[in-house]
Amino acid sequence: MPRSVRPRILIADSYTSQQEALSKHLQELSPVIDVLGVNEGRDALSRIEGQEVHLFLVNAFLKGPLNGFELCRTIRKQGAHRHTPIILILSGALIPEHRRALAAGADLLLHAPVEKQELWRMVVLLLNEAARRRKPDAASADESEIPVIELKPAMRILH
Repeated sequence: MPRSVRPRILIADSYTSQQEALSKHLQELSPVIDVLGVNEGRDALSRIEGQEVHLFLVNAFLKGPLNGFELCRTIRKQGAHRHTPIILILSGALIPEHRRALAAGADLLLHAPVEKQELWRMVVLLLNEAARRRKPDAASADESEIPVIELKPAMRILH
């Protein structure tokens, strides 16, 4: 029988206060989510080495030698995380930024300041989609399984 693992989300944002706010929003969504935080792209790459991450939440404008777009591109080139969902946080609604984010390999885009309900909707969608994709592949008994996250009945997500 597959063992259940806690979904692990890596937040890459240069501002610790932003990391903490996003982490708090995610913990409100579900206490079973593990959150890792890093301040720059190189730290993100070293942190995920040999570690399972189920979703990346990346600020497109990370400070340092590896910005969010480049981090996204690098993650997509790695075998272990090639299909791991990535949400890229953009600072504006400019079409060139959207194109650049999608070309870098982002699955979904969020705009700063991040709305909690929108973040929750995207995280639930991507984690559940990844869990469903992994199910057919779970042929061995020691395969780990990500639990499906459901929104609490009291939460209404407006479309």
